[in-house]
Amino acid sequence: MSTLLLAAINPVFLNLIVIVVAIALGSILGWLCELVKLPLITGYFLSGILIGLYLTWCDECIVFDHLKALGNIALSFIVFELGTRLHMRKVKRNISEVIVIVVFQAIWTIGLVTAAMLLFRAPWEMALLIGVIAMATSPETIMVLSRNYRSKGHLTDSIMSHIGLDDILVVIIFSISLTIATSVNRQTSIPTGAMILEPLLEIFGSIIIGGAIGAVLALFIHISKRDDARHRQFYLVETVCAVLLITALTFREFHIGHIEFSLSPILAPLFMGIVFTNLVPKDMRKENDAAIDSFTPPFIMLFFSLIGIQLVVSVIGLEVSFWYVLIIALAYIIIRVVGKQVGVVVGAKVKKTPPEIVKYLVWSLLPQATVSIGLAQIVMNETSLPIKWRQIIFIVVLIAATVYQVVGPKIAEKTLIASHEIAPGKLNFFFEPKEDPLVIHGENHHDNPQTPH
Repeated sequence: MSTLLLAAINPVFLNLIVIVVAIALGSILGWLCELVKLPLITGYFLSGILIGLYLTWCDECIVFDHLKALGNIALSFIVFELGTRLHMRKVKRNISEVIVIVVFQAIWTIGLVTAAMLLFRAPWEMALLIGVIAMATSPETIMVLSRNYRSKGHLTDSIMSHIGLDDILVVIIFSISLTIATSVNRQTSIPTGAMILEPLLEIFGSIIIGGAIGAVLALFIHISKRDDARHRQFYLVETVCAVLLITALTFREFHIGHIEFSLSPILAPLFMGIVFTNLVPKDMRKENDAAIDSFTPPFIMLFFSLIGIQLVVSVIGLEVSFWYVLIIALAYIIIRVVGKQVGVVVGAKVKKTPPEIVKYLVWSLLPQATVSIGLAQIVMNETSLPIKWRQIIFIVVLIAATVYQVVGPKIAEKTLIASHEIAPGKLNFFFEPKEDPLVIHGENHHDNPQTPH
């Protein structure tokens, strides 16, 4: 009761306390998860579920709405970092292979999930939306694993390229599908010109503005005094400012005549990272990455905690039968896996991809959270769509994200170990480097392992 009274007097107190508990509890649970051979990401997520249950018990779920902006900032950092991994020199080596596999993934995943939702009597436009969302592959799992365990190699590079192109394609298809869905359900007709221009402005506006900010960031990085002992601090300040700016712009609605559009929270930071990484030398990129890596862990913890909180809060407010939604969620999870796997295998056969890459790539592309939840939130907030199916889509995606965040990191971790791109010894929280260097792909790697945060 005293907590509730204090929160009523000063709501900022409870918001800050939740942030503190999320970071502290996430660190502890992440450490415990690693002790029992689970990825630390799972611990972050479980901390959110516990906090969500407490907030529900205290009837203070509104705290989640106050903290959502932090989740958007974390998402921007994650997607920006993914963009910095998409250097043209690496991507162009197998770009045709990536494009073909991603396209076949899209066809099979969207097709199978949409058909399954139609069997549950979803309106065709809502079935299409959840089918498109199923295509999304979230970058945060592989990004966190890659950063904490310093994975390197052909598979890691391939995963980054696939996820990047996959998310670009899914945002483009989703923007078009959402415009169609809203036009079908709105009482008033939308001019054909507006229907065409809105998604195009969102897509190309995100690419242009994100790329422009990335170019300006690269310019500032170039002119920073690298002989100054504080150059890493300059890199950090400049990059954080750029990420916060792009996050703020994604919250703003732009108006051109009678047309309204917003920047994509996925495409804008992604293209900021892509343009930035292709305009700065490799040594500067590494310095900048090191500076950002020292700053973002609390945001990453908060991001996964907020997913857990959001799951609890959303289930409590559900207006349809939870068991009905759970059955749909299980079907979504299974069919999405089948669609992804069939798409990868068929696309790989077309391009004659090496079997060892296909074997591991299939499982590495399963994790789903950031992008899919962001798209589901857009659907949930679109009031012209049927409320029943807005809720169902939102909860289904959250349940699926929960499963993928518990299972996905472990699967991705195992695939990187099996492909010899993570040393098994590095998975221990108290790992200390041994005298003998690890040989990976015929190269000696003497990098000191980074202790997971």
